[in-house]
Amino acid sequence: MGAQSDERASWSRHLEFFITCVGFAVGLGNVWRFPHLMYSNGGGAFFIPYILSLVFMGIPLFCLEILFGQFASKGPITIWENNPLFKGLGYTMVALAAIISVYYNIVVATAIYFLFASMQSEVPWASCGNDWNTCACRTYDMNATLADPMMWFNQSGLNCTGQETPEKVKSSSDEYYYNKVLEATDGIDDAGKLKWDLTLCNLLAWVIIAVALIKGVKTMGKAVYFFAIFPYILLTVLVVRGVTLKGAKDGLDFYLDPDLSKLSDSRVWKAAASQIFFSLSCCTGSLTAMSSYTKFKNNFIRDSMIIPIINCCTSFYAGFAIFSVLGFMSRNTGVAVENVTTDGAGLIFVAYPEALYQLPVPQLWSILFFFMVVCLGMGTQFPSVETVMTGLQDEFPVLRGKRSNIVFRLMVCVVGFLLGMPQTTQGGSYLLDLCDFFVGWPLLLIGFLEVVGIIWIYGIKRFTEDILLMVGHSKLARTMYYAYFSWAMTLATPICVLLIIGFECYDYKRYPEDAPRWAEALGWLIVAFVMMWTPLWYIVKYLIAITLNPEGLTYWQIFIKMNQPTRKWGPADPQNRTIPRYQRSGPDQVPHTNQAHLENPEVGGSNLSLPPPYPGYERSPPDFQEKDNKGFHGDTLENELTKL
Repeated sequence: MGAQSDERASWSRHLEFFITCVGFAVGLGNVWRFPHLMYSNGGGAFFIPYILSLVFMGIPLFCLEILFGQFASKGPITIWENNPLFKGLGYTMVALAAIISVYYNIVVATAIYFLFASMQSEVPWASCGNDWNTCACRTYDMNATLADPMMWFNQSGLNCTGQETPEKVKSSSDEYYYNKVLEATDGIDDAGKLKWDLTLCNLLAWVIIAVALIKGVKTMGKAVYFFAIFPYILLTVLVVRGVTLKGAKDGLDFYLDPDLSKLSDSRVWKAAASQIFFSLSCCTGSLTAMSSYTKFKNNFIRDSMIIPIINCCTSFYAGFAIFSVLGFMSRNTGVAVENVTTDGAGLIFVAYPEALYQLPVPQLWSILFFFMVVCLGMGTQFPSVETVMTGLQDEFPVLRGKRSNIVFRLMVCVVGFLLGMPQTTQGGSYLLDLCDFFVGWPLLLIGFLEVVGIIWIYGIKRFTEDILLMVGHSKLARTMYYAYFSWAMTLATPICVLLIIGFECYDYKRYPEDAPRWAEALGWLIVAFVMMWTPLWYIVKYLIAITLNPEGLTYWQIFIKMNQPTRKWGPADPQNRTIPRYQRSGPDQVPHTNQAHLENPEVGGSNLSLPPPYPGYERSPPDFQEKDNKGFHGDTLENELTKL
């Protein structure tokens, strides 16, 4: 492989980082999950728990991950120099990002399949006379009875003459999705054959990702301009068209009508908190990875406020596009709005396609809609896959060489494609649903452990110093931090996450309920695979320290030392190491010698007078100050561990 390169890329401009974060946070969940949660959990009243969850959990956790990466300019693995025992949490984040990227790409591949299917003289899900249809198939303009049996005869030999009316009819779009696109088997225990059409769509999706990420953020920053912005144009077109349809008001009334009685149901609050937590895409290391390429003085307080708000407004806005069309669909079929919609992929690939073919020129609207879905999916996939690449390349710098960089990034995409092949079988949709359900547990646990490692163990005082190094020049940012972020990160966010975990444990139901026991066991194995790196690293690293112990320290003293920042912790650029804790050591264990910069903070771009590490620092004995400045990282124990 090529020569090693220690240089990290960076965003060409801040706007690229901002748009990437917006595209990452705004994904398919905004289109299918939020509208369904809102209408099923009190309509307009759902905004009360939703906004509270945003304020007390979503924004603080989002901010925590952005500032963490921006401060140290490192990926989600190597960044844990502030607490070496927590480095396993970085591996956990990368493992989770990898799993999500693999199964999420299948959803994007399915949207690509529908995009190509829309480019026909007639959209294939508009009729029942096809090879994949059954006698239960109905279109919106058909009677529920079999009044004309010959209508159901086609070249495959399907003949419903003399058969009784099926107990449960299915829409033509439903049968197209499950019988044609997926060719779904009866359950997860029957994998069936490989679906080559879906597999090729999955391959195409990974090719797009590879092209966009081949040179890291340099190429991704250009790609996100299109994949993050264009969906808003298409969404606006769909909203304008939707609200002008007959019956649109019925759907919007159903979507927004507030039911305050729902607020007494704890499940509504749990749903709101979970949606905020998942929709902002926290706890996969992606936000840390993306922010590690930003400038040290970037105002992350501003970004942490604006991006989550844009995400939530997009979710609400998408509901108008979805439910205006569903109201039109309800008016045409005579079926109540609550019965024509469904959750999850069914809303994207069943309910909405059925509504689209009822519009004039359905091919046009179908192409626009599914192209928007592909763009939303790619806007999420780019940062997620880049997280895996960045995390591993920062941990193993040899992978950043000119040649090795391209080879490594291509290999990540190839492995992602191969791992996704089981989910493009006939039974693959069940495996996808299984992964989607169980990854929620690692997300919750990672969120709580992040707060523990950064805020509680590393310490809110040292954490505050780091923040002031970056935004101390901004009075508004300082005020926002002290008035809101500091106490929210310390108390509100971890309490909210613990409450969600508690609700999830209390309401847990076996999943999938009708599947064999081994399927649920597989789900928990996925959770175990993701989470095992955190305790494994913690225990092994601590045991190694005990075994070496060149200074004869007690177990407790070793534990305290191992939970302290290492010599490498701090801003990557020595010019930004302007407080006592960072003056004696740089990222490569080289003392900071810019005396003019230290004596005059305005030299080098800093014009703030930072507080001491703790009250009374100036009055502490010199030897104690020395110990605090070094952060326990100048001792023999760390030198021995570094050699390993």
